Formats: sequence, C-alpha cells, structure tokens
Amino acid sequence: MASCGSCFWSIMWLVILLLIGWPISITLGGLYGLFSPLTTCIGLDRLSDLLLEGANVGRRCAQNMRHGKPLC
Repeated sequence: MASCGSCFWSIMWLVILLLIGWPISITLGGLYGLFSPLTTCIGLDRLSDLLLEGANVGRRCAQNMRHGKPLC
C-alpha cells in the first residue's frame, strides 16, 4: 500500500509532468526528429543525443510519478 508521502510525491511529479515535462518533450522530440537524419551527414551526434535526452524528460517524470520517488 502506498504511503501518504508516496502519494504526495506522485502528485508533485504529475504537476511537473503536465507543466514542464510534456512541453519540453514535445518540443525537443520534434527537433530530434528534424536533426536525427542529419547526424551522419553533418556530424551532429552530440546535439542529437542531447535532444533525445531532453525528449525523454516526460518519460522520466512519469516513471518517478509511478514509483512515488521524492524530488531530492
């Protein structure tokens, strides 16, 4: 059974996901889709990896919400 603290952190992660995680993931995911084909041609490997990490912010927030992980 989930504790009160776990439920609180899950709600906090939901707020972070809705306000920060999804907008960042959508924006950086679009940019990743734009730049990923150019990585072999121009050599944008570092930029592509950075954009992919940013696109996974929403996923990370959702995983932390599911587990009730504290922010600190």
